[in-house]
Amino acid sequence: MRIWKGNPPPGSKFPISQSGLSQLLSAITDEDRARLPRAILDLVRAEVDMLNCAMFLLPARGQPLLLGHAESRPSPTPPSASSAYIRQHYQRDIALQEVLRSNTQAPQAGSTILLHQNAQDIVDPAYRNACYDSVGTLQRFGIFRQLGNNNNLFIGLYRTARAQALSHSDLRYLELLANCLGEAAVQRFRTMPQAPALSASGLDRLQAGLDNKLSKREYDLVLSIARGLTVPAAAQAMGIKTASAITYRNRGFAKLGVRTQQELFAKLMEHGHGAAALPG
Repeated sequence: MRIWKGNPPPGSKFPISQSGLSQLLSAITDEDRARLPRAILDLVRAEVDMLNCAMFLLPARGQPLLLGHAESRPSPTPPSASSAYIRQHYQRDIALQEVLRSNTQAPQAGSTILLHQNAQDIVDPAYRNACYDSVGTLQRFGIFRQLGNNNNLFIGLYRTARAQALSHSDLRYLELLANCLGEAAVQRFRTMPQAPALSASGLDRLQAGLDNKLSKREYDLVLSIARGLTVPAAAQAMGIKTASAITYRNRGFAKLGVRTQQELFAKLMEHGHGAAALPG
């Protein structure tokens, strides 16, 4: 495992084609949450074979929030590893905790921290099995960008177990891309409604005036949607069928007086759920 500050030497050649850069920039404001991770993955895969890309918000308090996900090939299932990671394994991620600890001790908004880790570096067997072995992942390359107030964005790029370990030239290419990719993620976050940063207390405030409170299932489903999960991904995280999740979403939305995810975000913003503490 290696953690280091991303700082390519002066004069390094910028390894992005004009068309690749154009796709990256257009993805920043696209409503499709998979668009930017897809553009990042396409850029990376021009030189380095990677399995998937996941973007997370790492708030100063609370669980990571999945902001977007893309895979190098179609998958019939939602990003199960990302859901499992958010639900129960991120606290066991020693590498992640080490980066966050170092960022807290020496905060510097805008700095880029890089991580390279092999699956065999993971000592927790449950975490390794759920997020690496069971989905055929061998390595992770991570890009961390500080947002301020101990909040961070994280881009995780994952290499399939069928490929060889990342070479020195592979890592060099990824390092040269890192600052650009990290800045794209920051700008993407700033264009998003801040409702993905919702905490449970925020949803509590929203439903405080309701005569008909959300049931536990409705509450958990609405909270997952507010944090950026799709209904199928939320269903998998909750261990229920997608059809049941749709029912809980519809009931919860009806009680809250919203019809869509965007309306939910807007109402959360109106109720001042505290996301303003995150830089926009």
